[in-house]
Amino acid sequence: MNGRRWLLLGLLTVAVFGGLLAYGDFTQVGRTLFESPAAYTGFAAGAGLAVVNYALRYLRWSMYLRALGINAPASVSAPVFVAGLALSITPGKVGELLKSVWLQQRTGTPVAASAPAVVMERLTDVISVALLGLTGVLLLPTAIALAIGGLLLIGLAVGLLAASRYGEKSLELPVLRRWREPLAQSQDGLRRLMAPRMLVPAVALGFLAWAAEGLALWVIIKGLGDEVAIVVALPISAAAALLGAVTALPGGLVGFEGSMVALLGQAGLPAATAALATLLTRLATLWLAVVVGGLAWLWLIRTGRRRATALASETGATRES
Repeated sequence: MNGRRWLLLGLLTVAVFGGLLAYGDFTQVGRTLFESPAAYTGFAAGAGLAVVNYALRYLRWSMYLRALGINAPASVSAPVFVAGLALSITPGKVGELLKSVWLQQRTGTPVAASAPAVVMERLTDVISVALLGLTGVLLLPTAIALAIGGLLLIGLAVGLLAASRYGEKSLELPVLRRWREPLAQSQDGLRRLMAPRMLVPAVALGFLAWAAEGLALWVIIKGLGDEVAIVVALPISAAAALLGAVTALPGGLVGFEGSMVALLGQAGLPAATAALATLLTRLATLWLAVVVGGLAWLWLIRTGRRRATALASETGATRES
């Protein structure tokens, strides 16, 4: 994203967080935060669970690369994956395709060869989060439960179509259209990753990863001195993530926060606690990833320049000799 878009993202984030604080009443939110002795412990635990989420998703990323025959050592695949976390705030997470570009720069792997891994990460996330959301189908509003079920069916249908012999037609679908060019050369890779022996463990890892994020919401609420059952916190977290993704705004802003605070209120939490829990959960699960991913991104840029300089020096020395 360019400088103007970063500025707009910053302003939107401030507006969303300000709206949350206003909803919960600034004074009451401040009182809740400072009168809850375990609030900071709960936030730290939530951040730790977010790291568990990243670790499980990295295992899935590594599994995909191996299945595609991409030989990328952990010293390359790990920083590329972590840097990709910063791209979760791009609209529709389409910026994550940069991971394929970084792999190409460091291993020579064509973008088309690794693009299926990036696409399948997003697709299995939709399936995994939808399944997690449906664990609370009886607790969620009927409209939201139906929306989650619909997204699950759409995710499965898109994946199966993309991996079928009609895969080229699937590239006209909105969810895949942005990645049409690299995916047109990646049908074999998509078919390989959509095979049941790959899809089942990938969805399982995704389910556990996003369940950890739901647990982060639960421990943050406990830290604020309120209670909500785990079986309520998990589907609320999943529903908010899916509804945020539907908005296609960077990081699911507005949709995520609005739906989570509404669902927490429906679960019986006071407005101040619901607003504060939503804000702290976003800091622990989204913005922590953006910061850590941004640092990894800078490291990739820096080491990439060193590699380019070293390669230019070697080339010059060879020519002189």
